[in-house]
Amino acid sequence: MMNGTIDAMPRRVAGALMLVAASTLTACGNSGAGGSQVVASVGSDEITETQVNHALEQQAGMRPEQVEGASRKAVATLVEQTIVLQKARDLKLDRDERVVQSIESAKRELIVGAYLNRIADGAAKPSDKDIQDYYDQNPDLFAKRRVYNFQEIAVDVPPAQAKEVEAKLMTFKSPAEMGAYLKDKQIPTRGKQTTLAAENVPMALLKRVAALAPGQGLIVGNEGGMRMLFLSGTLDAPLTMDQARPAITTYLVTQGRRQAVQKEMASLQAGAKVAYFGKYADLAASAPAATASTVALSAPAASVNLR
Repeated sequence: MMNGTIDAMPRRVAGALMLVAASTLTACGNSGAGGSQVVASVGSDEITETQVNHALEQQAGMRPEQVEGASRKAVATLVEQTIVLQKARDLKLDRDERVVQSIESAKRELIVGAYLNRIADGAAKPSDKDIQDYYDQNPDLFAKRRVYNFQEIAVDVPPAQAKEVEAKLMTFKSPAEMGAYLKDKQIPTRGKQTTLAAENVPMALLKRVAALAPGQGLIVGNEGGMRMLFLSGTLDAPLTMDQARPAITTYLVTQGRRQAVQKEMASLQAGAKVAYFGKYADLAASAPAATASTVALSAPAASVNLR
């Protein structure tokens, strides 16, 4: 049996073991099936141009002048993996239970991902009207876009005391009063200047941030405590429709793909006959688990007026 898990192994060795899946499907290795040109061989195993091209497809953003060097590196890596793969097969690691389960898990994820990508690719593209409507409905992001300068104070307060401290902070009329209270309670704080463009403010907060005047602020939840954001100034930085179009298009395309997947998942779940057993039987009464396309919403924030 193997010591440790695949995740604990060097990446190249783990990659070689994952190639066991291919070897079990093709018996004695690749032999140029499908007319793909053989670029190297290791014993009876052949490495094809198709494999090299697949490796190159995993490298996003490659420039044309980088392709030749990347191709040669891909061939060298595939040769190295195949050498290790052959030794792994000799040791019958392709039959090791943990390796088999890892291969099956990877296959499962790849097939599910391929199907959901096909559904997402079929989503309708946004029309010019869709893009214009989004621009008009979000002036704080575009026509009235601003860059916000904040004095940010992180408050390290235990979760059990967070609501009590937040309620108390809401009663004060100035940052000085807040600071005095936190110091008196020996609650640690850290301060810094923060500059955020409108598009970098969570959508759940943007309208409230846009309504702030200098001297006003927000208290927002933060892991391990809370943050106080005091607006110290703004800079107008509007975007025209032409300037905003690429970003809006990208957003709407992404949203459309996500919605298409969510719709398909809901349909599949509604039609599936699912049963749970043993200690998992109570899951039958639960809502379906969130899919990878679910969007996490930002935590709500409390407003505080500090003039």
